[in-house]
Amino acid sequence: MKGIARRLVGCALLTASGLVLGAPEAVLAQQGGDGFLFRQPRVTVKFESGYGILNARSDVFDFTIEQLTVGRRDFDSPYVGGELAVRVTERWDAALGVGFQSSSVKSEFRDWVDLDNLPIEQVTDLQLIPLVVSARYYLRERGRQIGRFAWIPNGFAPFVGAGIGVVSYSFEQNGDFVDFQTFDVFTDRLHTEGDAFLARASGGVNLSLNKQFVLTAEARYTLASAEPANDFSDFDKMDLGGFQLVGGISIRF
Repeated sequence: MKGIARRLVGCALLTASGLVLGAPEAVLAQQGGDGFLFRQPRVTVKFESGYGILNARSDVFDFTIEQLTVGRRDFDSPYVGGELAVRVTERWDAALGVGFQSSSVKSEFRDWVDLDNLPIEQVTDLQLIPLVVSARYYLRERGRQIGRFAWIPNGFAPFVGAGIGVVSYSFEQNGDFVDFQTFDVFTDRLHTEGDAFLARASGGVNLSLNKQFVLTAEARYTLASAEPANDFSDFDKMDLGGFQLVGGISIRF
């Protein structure tokens, strides 16, 4: 009887052990396979929005601000974008991001009116589309592996980053203008567009909502200048750089 009892106890222990060891695999099956819950996430997709504050200090902007009722901060505007990041090591990510920023301001000449003493009006539009390849370094580990079955994210992960890329821009003015040689008023569309090299530095923090979703707050500074063409070819390079304050939500895979 004692031998049978020992065998029954042994079978019970083996069965319990199998249930304990098999539980994570069962959960894994319920989660749909080898998901990130049981390993480090390798890819992050981010959707972001924020606000861009342009330097707007070059000749084209200075001339526009001097002649028209436009302020330097009128070129600041909302920003939207997205990013795909790949984990290279525990602390390093490589990322590809794209964004869109656009401003539009109605104005009139400060010191001139037409023959009917009416304002000479126009609209100035600026659009920026940056495409950036960047590297991001996390100042602390983003999570820890628990045994073979679980990766636990840290709630707070600050980072710094740097990147290079290209910004496509379009600067356009539509409306009425003054010919400063004849003092005639004419209607026209003045336009320049092109691409420019950019360099960017950034810093921010990730806040984990859970194992999959992350909130991000980030500040960026971009250096970029473009040689104006077409109707603005007589001006010096346009300063397209400035600050961005961005918030986003990421999904880890």
